[in-house]
Parts: sequence; structure tokens; C-alpha cells
Amino acid sequence: MITQNYENLLAAMLASSSSKFGSLPVVSVDGLTKFLNNTFSNFPYSRITDLTTSKTAAGISVGTGSTEPTKMDINLEETIERGVTLTLVSTSTGCDAPGIPFVEYTITVTNTGSDPITICEIGYKQTLNGAVFPGDTQNSSAVCLLDRTVLSYPITIQAGDAGVIKYKLSTVPGRRQKGGVELVSFTWGPDEKIAAMIDAARQGIIDLQEDGGWRVGDVRTIHVGEFVGATNTNPEQDIDIVISQFGDYNFCGSLFQFDFRQQFSANQKMNSTSSAVGGYGSMTMMIDTTLPAIVEALPTWLKTRLKTFAVLAHSDYTTVVTVPNNKLALRSYSELTGVSTGGFEGEGTQIQLYKPSETVRSKPKDRSSTQNVGYFTRSLSYNGTTPNGFMAGRLNNPVPNWQGEFANTSIGIAPFGCI
Repeated sequence: MITQNYENLLAAMLASSSSKFGSLPVVSVDGLTKFLNNTFSNFPYSRITDLTTSKTAAGISVGTGSTEPTKMDINLEETIERGVTLTLVSTSTGCDAPGIPFVEYTITVTNTGSDPITICEIGYKQTLNGAVFPGDTQNSSAVCLLDRTVLSYPITIQAGDAGVIKYKLSTVPGRRQKGGVELVSFTWGPDEKIAAMIDAARQGIIDLQEDGGWRVGDVRTIHVGEFVGATNTNPEQDIDIVISQFGDYNFCGSLFQFDFRQQFSANQKMNSTSSAVGGYGSMTMMIDTTLPAIVEALPTWLKTRLKTFAVLAHSDYTTVVTVPNNKLALRSYSELTGVSTGGFEGEGTQIQLYKPSETVRSKPKDRSSTQNVGYFTRSLSYNGTTPNGFMAGRLNNPVPNWQGEFANTSIGIAPFGCI
């Protein structure tokens, strides 16, 4: 089964060829998430003939794991690292009906040990150049699993004997279905199929993660129409959204949350005056200008599937209030950073997308231009304990530099929503 790594790599290459790139994630064989940039040069299944018994090296490996493969696999279940020799006999190419090309490898496996071995799985790993951590251009490659196949009939090889495996790789993802629903990648799937998967997940027919292979960090480009905000008119534009966390948010019944990956192209004000009195719930951006306008400018498949949710925000230094009836909202300082002291208590916990971990690499919001401008959160900033504005992140990759901004400062916004 081809993996999500393959699909995101293919989508990234297509995006790069049209000068539109979305920093799509791949997960290396050692469990680290990196983001593809437009300098990678390898194409999947380009007849790489390397063979390896290493868990971490690129090439074709065999293993003893028999668990059913999934799109989220990042390595073989149990790589055979010793006692075997792999020899490439031949490679061939062809085309299956209805026109799906493939590469087939014929590999001899020799048991050089003293005990029988049973081969149950085979996998294809490739070095992807241009896979980087945010802000770390020196570490710009990753060995990633692109296919893991579990053999229908495991091969047992006695000590001193050899067996032959024919390993066939299709270069085009096959259609996957469950319950009559076609399963597609969040990144490249057509709008109508993405919408159908969301609807099916609400009915319990599929699971977006287990069946669809969707994961935190998956990026999708959407088209947003022109909208008039509190300060400027934003022209229609393509902009990226990213899955930021799965599960319910404040009991709204959501399947997952998404964040806008970049700020919108024109800056906005939180309020018409510098006053932050009353906090986020009293600001014109939230109530009747920018955020409602963005909702109306979203593509129909997304707008009609937004959940209405409440957020928690301070109205002063000590008081946290519920701000209801949001279709889109700004993140709190604690949701982005995990800091929940000093006037930021009670506004939520850090969202998975922004937590560095073995499977999700923290990725700050960015902007399509080079302008180093900030983006608003819904959290108040303080002069002592007196509210004097809102916390904003400055785009100093890989970690934002946080500072307070008056409510009528014209800076960026990159909200989130719940589906």
C-alpha cells in the first residue's frame, strides 16, 4: 500500500511545478516530521535499485511483520536486519489496465543464517531531498517509506536456501473505498470527495484518520473570495488550511479543527479604536466585520460544514468568559504556545499542530510575502494587570516573537475553524 508520504510528495511536486507550494509534511522512517520545500529532486518509484537490511537506509527491505498495511505506516513493522542477503535480479516496467504504470522488481533473498526465516512484508524507502524542519535548511533530507506491502503468502526460507520475491509498485494511487465512500487524501482530493468523506465520518461510516489516512499537519489549498474586513479589502486568493487537531472542540461536535496556514494578504484591525476593554468578545473584528466576512468568502463545501463553537477568552486580567457563536475564531496565546499563566489562564490548552513531538513538528504560521508582520491572537496583553491590547506573534522563524499590539493596529490574522 502506498503511504501518505507518497501522496504528499506527489502533491508537493505538482504544487511546486505551478509555483504554488504548501509545505506538505512527510514522516521519516525514524518518526520525525519534516516539511517538503521546492528543492527536492527525486520522484517516487524512479527505478531506484538499492537493497538494504537497515531500518533507516533508503532502498527495498524485507521484514517479518504481518499487520495489515495502512497509509500511515512510516516503516516496515519488523525489518530483517541480519541473516539475509538481498540480490536484485531484474526490474521491468509495464502498464496495468486501465492505464496504471508500474515497476516490478525481482529479488532473490538468501538465508545466510542458521535458522529458517519467514518473510511477510516488503517495503520501498526513498531519500527525499528538500524535506526540512522549519527554519533548519541544513537538515534538508529524509528517508521516507513510500510503500509497504504485506505478502498474501509469506515465504519461509530454510537456512542456506534462497527464495524469489516479485515486488510490484504502482506509480498511481489506486482508488480506496469503504462503505461506498471513496477515500482520498485531504491534500489533493477533489472538493466533492473531501465533503463526502466528512459527511460519512459524521455518520460513523468511516474514520478520517484510520480509513482516510488524514493526519495533523496535512495541508490543503482553498480558494477564498474577496471580502471586506475591518481595515482593508482582501482580494480573492488561494490560501492554505492545515489540520491542527482531531476531536471535539468545546463540545461543538467537531471531527477536527483546521487553522489557516498563512495570514491573509491584507492586514486587519481588531477594533476601530486602541481599546481592548471587554476583551475579544467585544471586538468588532469578531462580532461584525472581518471574521464573519471570511466565513462568507469560503468555498461552499467548507462553509456549509463549519461547526458553530464557543471560545474562552479573558475580558480582563482575572475574568474568563465564554464567547459563543463562532464559525471562525482567533487562537489564544495558550493554544499556540502552551503558556497558561500570567493572565492567560483558562483559554485552552496547546493544540497538537503547535506541539513539537515525535510525530508532529511545530510549524509557525507564515505569510506568502516576505513582510515580517504579526498576527493577532484573541488573548489580551497587559501593562501590569491592565489590558492594553492583544498578544500577537511576529514571524521570526522557527519560533514567533510574541508581543502586545493595540486593538487598532493593522496586522495579520490567521483564524481557525471546526468541522
